[in-house]
Amino acid sequence: MKEWFTYEFGYVNIDSENLYLTNSGNWSETTDLMEKTKRVASKNDTKSSSILGFIILIVGLLAFLVVKNLISGKVGLTLLVVAIAGGYKLYDYLRSEIGAKFKIPLTKISEIRENGSSIEIIFTNGKGNVDSYKLLRVEEKGIMIMTSLEEYIG
Repeated sequence: MKEWFTYEFGYVNIDSENLYLTNSGNWSETTDLMEKTKRVASKNDTKSSSILGFIILIVGLLAFLVVKNLISGKVGLTLLVVAIAGGYKLYDYLRSEIGAKFKIPLTKISEIRENGSSIEIIFTNGKGNVDSYKLLRVEEKGIMIMTSLEEYIG
């Protein structure tokens, strides 16, 4: 069994042993993933914070240019449209890089909760503690895969 689907911040890959959260959905990315621990979560959080900081910096720069041009009376509709569209495209481009990267052995998944287009996975992490991870904006294919996975592991 090899399945994959997308969610808001990346991809979920599933094979017969593990569920993997990746940025690209590429199976070669799954080989080096570790189970979620405090160290793995911290590494993911640091990366996400850096990317979000970069996005905020760029959006702030674009906002500064818009305000500067508004004050001087030279603001054009083009600048506003480019600033808004550029900020959104930057976020859209970097969104998958914000997502977490770790694996969850299927044997350690205790529950899968579906709520509309979001899914919460309850599992035992690499340190033996009960943990959870929420997948937001899961595509329809992913909802069906996770429903069948719940039956498979249940």
